[in-house]
Amino acid sequence: MPLPDCFCWTRFGTEAGQSIHQILARKEEERTANGGLFFWGIGNAIGPSMVELLRRSRSPEAVFSPTRSAPRREDAAPRSVVFWSEAATLGGEEYSLPQRSLITSRLDPQRPRARHYALVCYRESPISIECGSERIQFALLRNLLTSRPLGTSQVTAVVGMKRSHCRVGSASYNVAFRARLVPPYFVLLRNPVPLVPSGVSSDWEETVRRTWDGRVA
Repeated sequence: MPLPDCFCWTRFGTEAGQSIHQILARKEEERTANGGLFFWGIGNAIGPSMVELLRRSRSPEAVFSPTRSAPRREDAAPRSVVFWSEAATLGGEEYSLPQRSLITSRLDPQRPRARHYALVCYRESPISIECGSERIQFALLRNLLTSRPLGTSQVTAVVGMKRSHCRVGSASYNVAFRARLVPPYFVLLRNPVPLVPSGVSSDWEETVRRTWDGRVA
């Protein structure tokens, strides 16, 4: 199926001390536990662009591509890893995160941030890096709200694609997998809590249970 005219595009790599394969395995366990639903944490505040995407598309999608750059030191070996325990919708309403989900990120104790964000995704089939021929030409991407070219530092953006040919040698990205965005589509996350030691466990359900139990306690 070809890419839609507009979609939310996010690049992923090593994050919060976990490799790409560890992250995807964790998200697949979350997807399975939630009947297809999973949350993808991002650092960008893309609320206005998401509103525009929802206005233009009845079936909005998130498209995921592996990053082309090497992981930064703070991503590979963060000083602190937290999970985000509270959420709100685009409209400002409180949203209860499923207690089979765990949205994590790195956090610098010297410069802690109070907010993070997440895409609300649904996928019927397992999450894995697909070996298809679908690619995204970076030079063709445009920010949906402004029609301006995408900046190299925009890890996650709501985009449309300019319908023209790219010059030979322009950067392109593989499409690893795609997912539907489902209500409430995008959430603002608050109240970061240090991940308990059991967060390194390979048993996802046990990790989630102990982490949320520690939060309640």
